[in-house]
Formats: sequence, C-alpha cells, structure tokens
Amino acid sequence: MYRHTIAVGATGMLRAAAVELAARSKQFTSVARTRGSLSRLDDALRNRAQHHPLQLDWSNADDFLARIQQHVFGTEPPDLVVAWIHDDQLTLRLALDLANSGVAFRFFHIIGSATVNPAEIADSLLDEFDPPANLDYHQVILGARQSGWRSRWLTDQEISAGVLGAIDLLDDQFVVGMLDRYR
Repeated sequence: MYRHTIAVGATGMLRAAAVELAARSKQFTSVARTRGSLSRLDDALRNRAQHHPLQLDWSNADDFLARIQQHVFGTEPPDLVVAWIHDDQLTLRLALDLANSGVAFRFFHIIGSATVNPAEIADSLLDEFDPPANLDYHQVILGARQSGWRSRWLTDQEISAGVLGAIDLLDDQFVVGMLDRYR
C-alpha cells in the first residue's frame, strides 16, 4: 500500500491506471488541467482513497512546480509518482523538485509515442539525468501494437495495463507495445 501517490496527466488515457493506483494508496493526488476531468475521476474514486484533485496548467512551469510543492507541503511527500506530461524536461524538473523533500520515492516518467522515436528520447533523457539517491526513477515508453500488416496506437486500456505492469516490475525502462515502427 502506498502512503501517497501523485498522478500527473492520468485523468484521460491513464484513467484506469489512476483508479487502480488510488485503490493501492492511502492518499491519492490527481493533477490535471481541467476541472471536468478531475471531477469524473473523483466520481470513479469514491471510497478508494483520500483523493486530492489538483487542477493545474503545466504551461507555466514555475507556477506548476510551486503549486505541486505547496500541495506536498500541505499533505505529505509521495512515495509513488506517475507523470505523463508532454514536456519531458518539465517532468524531470518535477522529479528533482519532489526529491528535495529527502524522502525516498519511485517516479515513473511516461514517454509518449506521438511524433518521434520514444526510445531515443528515453535514452537521451537517461544520459543527461542524474537523480539523487532518494529518487528511484523509471521510464515507461509507449510504443504501438501490430494490427494485421499495420501498427496502431495503443488503446487506453493497453496503456493503463502497461503502466501498472511497469510499476509492479520496477524495470528502469519498460516498453508498452512494440517500438519496431520507429526503426
């Protein structure tokens, strides 16, 4: 059971994973840009965990990070963070900011497959990122699925199942689907 899980960007495609992680947590903080998506997740989380919906826009990085820190100060440091922010540098900044508490935690960085080879992005991030000892950093790389002669995007259910699998296995890098379409 996690003491406090923070899930950033998990109200849409990662919603099923968010519901499961809330069930595994005493406290669960969901961070999203819209009140509507937070409200729908809150409805799904009834009686699963103490839920803290946090509406934040990560387009203003400094404000976003400050408000996360303020929230953590008012609750408690997380022991699990799942972050799918479409700005990998901001995701790394979030991980380092949360590490400043000194409390040990696991951080799962979701790397999407929207435009370029996500494995190359993941590898370059690992090359430049040196996490402190209390930050157990992991990457979840989203690929595709084979469908006949073509590849297709992962479904929401496949993404959620993959993220949960990554959390359970604790590999440094965990690939959901296949990456062959990028070669």
